[in-house]
Amino acid sequence: MVTNLALDRLRQQQRQRRAYPGPWLPDPLPTTQAADAEALAELADELSLGFVLMLERLPPAERVVFVVREGFDYSFGEIGELIGVSGAACRQRYRRARANLRGEKRFATPPAEQRDLLDKLLLAVAEEDLGALVRMFSEDAVLIADGGGIVRAAIRPVTGAQRIARVIVHLARNARAEAEIAYEVIELNGGVGILLSQDGALHSCVQLEGADGVVTRLYIFRNPRELEHLRGQAG
Repeated sequence: MVTNLALDRLRQQQRQRRAYPGPWLPDPLPTTQAADAEALAELADELSLGFVLMLERLPPAERVVFVVREGFDYSFGEIGELIGVSGAACRQRYRRARANLRGEKRFATPPAEQRDLLDKLLLAVAEEDLGALVRMFSEDAVLIADGGGIVRAAIRPVTGAQRIARVIVHLARNARAEAEIAYEVIELNGGVGILLSQDGALHSCVQLEGADGVVTRLYIFRNPRELEHLRGQAG
């Protein structure tokens, strides 16, 4: 029953996102400190934005089979009983899902590396050091901002180190011209992120992914509806 309800919900969300203004990002989820480093690393992999966005590429039927197989190690026959199809059909859906995800990065950036990159990013933005910002990003880096059509945000992903650096400096200047900006580092999506507040009100949330010491993905959450559950975390 739960599996079929999840399928229905996935299909409903996909229909809604076809009309979504600009890029969509999953809600940023605050997380608590795990009992040990190994548990935290496992949580980061399961909740990372990269992994969630990767799964969003799959059709609902393939996504359910992939998650149940990978996350719970059910047999294809057991999965088939859950969703009312044959085990052979589940095996085919799983193979298609694996093929669709081939070459995609599965594992999250370690929280310590995220924090180090965030600290460098904050310093470069504060100093408006365009050169330092360019060097922080890989050449194929992508910035994704989700404003939900409610607040200002890039309506398409921004690609390339040079363009991303210019956009960040421009956004920071505009924000500082309006009001004082404060930031707080929090545990987010199994890793770390930044809450930005303007005159005490939550303005946006930032998280990144990186590899080999550079940022490969930068996520900016601006949709007030998706930030609502973070308001108690700020300050």
